[in-house]
Amino acid sequence: MAIAKGYEAVVKVGSDTLGQVTDFSFNKTVDSVETSSIGTTSKSFVNTLESWSGSVNLFFDDADTAGAALLTACAGGGSSVTVSFYVEGTTSGVDKYYSGTCLVSSLDWSESANGLLTASVSLTGTGALSQATAP
Repeated sequence: MAIAKGYEAVVKVGSDTLGQVTDFSFNKTVDSVETSSIGTTSKSFVNTLESWSGSVNLFFDDADTAGAALLTACAGGGSSVTVSFYVEGTTSGVDKYYSGTCLVSSLDWSESANGLLTASVSLTGTGALSQATAP
């Protein structure tokens, strides 16, 4: 059985690989609406709208252009970015990834005297989160 290992994962902003990522997560949800009618004995549902959100935690690197794109998007003005989560690596024609356009909804900074400057970026999808195979 093939198992995806964390160190194989890659996050891209646009076509640039985001450096210094320590971890990430994303969540896709589909709303459902009840369609039961009078006289039925069991509830029924249909799926309606889908949405997604995510977060990326990273060590800050001012030379990282992908990281700068995330920070610029958080500066306001409603600019969006395209983020791709390569969960099992970037092998062309083999590895799967998830991609979508999003807004940066929050940015949290953290630093300690004996640590590194870290950023935690929260993302809100503005459309579908699609799955594809690495080009």
